[in-house]
Amino acid sequence: MINRMLTACAIICVIAPALHATGAGAAAPSNAAALTWSPCKDVPDTECAGLSVPLDPAKPDGAKLTLRLARVPAQDQAHKKGVIVFLPGGPGAGIASVFGGDNRKEQHIDELSRRWDLAVFDPRGVGESSPIRCSPQAVPSPAAPSLQPPGRPYYANVARVNAAYFKTCFDESGELMRHLSAADTAADVEQIRRALTPNDGLIAYGGSYGSAYGQAYLERFPTHVKAMVLDGVLDHSIDFPTFMARNVRSVDDEFDRMVRWCASSPSCALHGTDVGAAYDALARAHAEFIPVVSQLLAAGSDPNFGWPALAKMLAAANTGDTAGFEEMRKATSIAAVATDAHVVAGKSGLFSGVICSDYGPQSDYDALVAGGRAVSNEAPRFAWKYWDYTPILRASAGVGDCVGWPIAATYPPHKLRVGLHPNVMVANPTHDPATPLANAVSVWLQIPQARLLVADSDGHQSWIVSKCAFEAEARFLEDPTNYPSVTLCPLEAQP
Repeated sequence: MINRMLTACAIICVIAPALHATGAGAAAPSNAAALTWSPCKDVPDTECAGLSVPLDPAKPDGAKLTLRLARVPAQDQAHKKGVIVFLPGGPGAGIASVFGGDNRKEQHIDELSRRWDLAVFDPRGVGESSPIRCSPQAVPSPAAPSLQPPGRPYYANVARVNAAYFKTCFDESGELMRHLSAADTAADVEQIRRALTPNDGLIAYGGSYGSAYGQAYLERFPTHVKAMVLDGVLDHSIDFPTFMARNVRSVDDEFDRMVRWCASSPSCALHGTDVGAAYDALARAHAEFIPVVSQLLAAGSDPNFGWPALAKMLAAANTGDTAGFEEMRKATSIAAVATDAHVVAGKSGLFSGVICSDYGPQSDYDALVAGGRAVSNEAPRFAWKYWDYTPILRASAGVGDCVGWPIAATYPPHKLRVGLHPNVMVANPTHDPATPLANAVSVWLQIPQARLLVADSDGHQSWIVSKCAFEAEARFLEDPTNYPSVTLCPLEAQP
């Protein structure tokens, strides 16, 4: 353990200085649920089926809900390696986020499906898995992020508005609103494993918030894990304000890295200019667009959605053309992805429902104010992400999303209760503005004998932004034995 802690210190202090039981075998046989597969109506080249699961996992004989599952069968069934289950992130992502459109390429679906069956699901409350519904009349109007640290009256007002909104979600969605935690979804994952691979252990990739579902599954079903990768990792051992403060610092770090890239790269649309001043001008004139900046930073050096795209948008905005930011803002608004007004309102309710079930209501206003001021001193350009409250824009979630939440956390933060587990790999880029490397190292230290992979890359989830990381993680899912304790993927070509 001492060696692991020293390695962790070396990784954080040297690689990323800017960021402040035995292996499981096959699970016991069980009766597999009968699944009827047919083409998914909304995701091409994908088959869907319904799976009944308990609404309250603690009451297996009680009320049920139906999860929608999806699969892409292996192209070579005769030499199939098994089934990889994707644990989707968000919270709020589902089948389309893994198997649909450009996501299919990003998640390496065609490559993996040569010899693997691939499966994913709409988590409870998402998509067609009993979607959360709330009153559209109660959804607060989008607000421009505040550029100054708020005080107690701000949070008192947020609590009042949120409480009225959350009440409509509980009224319209019923008991499901009380069962949205990562632990509830982990119980669903076990039902999925039993339906897909009843005589074998779970092979899973959990990215972003999916890593929280994976950690919860490890706690409850450690002997059922055959191989699991947790990537772009959430640390559920810390409280929500600390979680958000880490996020703000990592966004600020990524912006500084973009500034340095722009100074050294003639291909940057702002090469030779003051990038920070360009952002500051946008923030003063169009604060409604600044959540988009952190969204684009999360794509790292991707030429279409990362630093190059952000530089072009900032350059255009400095001439008065904000069309690029407006288009991106509409794309990230939850109102852009559904037509049923109650379901649209429910998407924000689902996001808060999961986060607040896992972290609890944020009711200590003095602590929130103090935390906001501290973050403002360390990362003034992006401190708004800590305190911001605009629930209709999921890109701008902050501690305000859980102010006014009416019930205690059902799966509150804690150190992982997991024994020895060499069949788990924890992975992260060095510079991930959505999930800082510090999270991954912390989680790795909480799972004795787990492997750690660090990719020297910018962006969210090493599986997506590093070819080396994807290949190493795919090999680990196929055979987790004889892997080194730590794997480092070097910096790859930048645009």
